[in-house]
Amino acid sequence: MENQKNSNFLGGVTMTKIIDLSVKEKIYESKKAQISILNDFKLEVADGEKIAIVGESGVGKSSLLNIIGLIDRNYNGEYALLGSLTNNLHTNELAQWRNQKIGFILQESALINSLTIEDNIKLPLLYAGSGKKEFKPEDFESVVDAIGIKPILKKKPLECSGGEKARAVFARGIIMKPQIILADEPTASLDMENRERIVTLLFKMNKEFNTTIITVTHDLEIANRHDRVIHLEKADKIDKRRGKFLNVGYFPKCAEYKP
Repeated sequence: MENQKNSNFLGGVTMTKIIDLSVKEKIYESKKAQISILNDFKLEVADGEKIAIVGESGVGKSSLLNIIGLIDRNYNGEYALLGSLTNNLHTNELAQWRNQKIGFILQESALINSLTIEDNIKLPLLYAGSGKKEFKPEDFESVVDAIGIKPILKKKPLECSGGEKARAVFARGIIMKPQIILADEPTASLDMENRERIVTLLFKMNKEFNTTIITVTHDLEIANRHDRVIHLEKADKIDKRRGKFLNVGYFPKCAEYKP
C-alpha cells in the first residue's frame, strides 16, 4: 500500500491517494458482550478530498476517526497514510505525525480546564517543538477573528459556554494548518450563525491549502456539502449475535465534483 495516483474513486478523477485503510475487524468489549465493528471496511481518500461519515450511534464512526487519526491501533487491518504504512510506527513517530500532519476537532471535553482558551489553542505549537512549521502571529489572529472567539481568549474553559468551547476546539485543530483535519461533530453544539462560520472556515482551508477533510456528523445538510459521504450502518443480516456492521458509500455530489 503506497502513495500513488489513483483513478478508481472520485468519479474517475486522478488524484494522489493519501489514505488507504483496510480494516478486517475492530473489536471492543461492552458491558454485555464483545462487539465487532468495521468488518471488511475499506477506505481510500485522495489528497484534498472532503469526506463525511454518517450513521446511527454505535456503528463505529468515532472508532473509525480514531483509527484514521492514529489514536487507536487496536484493530485487525492495514493502514497506509501519506504513503507510509503506519502499523509499524513507534509511539514517538505516531505522536509527531498526529501533531504535525493531522488536526483533530474533537468534542469540547478535549480542552484543558487549567489553561486559558488562548493557551489551549496554541498547545499544538508547544508540542511541535523544533519540528513545527513556521508560525505567524497573524495566523492566530486570523483564525480567532474568523470564528468570533477573541473576547474569550483569556477565559478558561469552565467559564465558557458549550458553543464557545466548541469553537476553541476547532481553532486548536486547525492552528498548525495540518494536511488532514479530522472533525467529530464539529457543529453539534453551535447555533446557526456559528455553525456556518465553522463550516465556511473548514472548507476555506480545503480550498486554499488543499487540506483533506474527514467529518463525522449527524447533520445530513453538512454531510452533503462534502465530496463523498460514507454511510456506516448496521448489517442486520450479518451475524446478529455479534452485532457486526458494514459500510455503504454514496456520492451525493460526485457528478459536480471539480478537481
